[in-house]
Amino acid sequence: MRKLLPIVLVLFASSAFGESIADLRKKAAAGDAEAQTKLGVRYANGRGVRKNYKEAVKWYRKAAEQGNAAGQYNLGLMYRKGRGVRKDYVAAYAWYRLAAYSDFKGGSKSRETIANEMTPEQFAEAQELSKELLKRIEANKAKKE
Repeated sequence: MRKLLPIVLVLFASSAFGESIADLRKKAAAGDAEAQTKLGVRYANGRGVRKNYKEAVKWYRKAAEQGNAAGQYNLGLMYRKGRGVRKDYVAAYAWYRLAAYSDFKGGSKSRETIANEMTPEQFAEAQELSKELLKRIEANKAKKE
C-alpha cells in the first residue's frame, strides 16, 4: 500500500484541477487557445506543475495572439507585475485593452488602473501597440480560416 500512495497522490493532483496536465499540454501544443490559457494558469499558480512564470507567459502569449481574452488579460497581468517578463506598463496596457475589447471581465478596470500609472508618452505608445497587436491577431485568425 505504501508504494501505491505516491502514485494515487500524483493521479489525484493531476486531475483535481480539471483536465490533467498531460491533456492540457497536448491540446495546448496543438494550438487550443483555451488549453494554452489554462496551462498558463497552472504554471503561474503552481497547480499540478512547478510554478514557473516564464512558462506561464509563454502559454498566455500563445493564447493571447490567437485572440483569447483570458490569455490577453493574464499576459497583461504578468507584464504589470513583472512576472516572467520585465515589468512593462505599455505592454500591460495593450494586452488589457485587447481583453477589454473582447468584454473580458476586469479588462476595462485593469486598463484604466494602469493608465493612471503611465506617462502621456507611455499611454500613446500603448495605444499604438494595442493597434499593432490587434492587426497581428486578426491576421492570425485569417490564416486559420
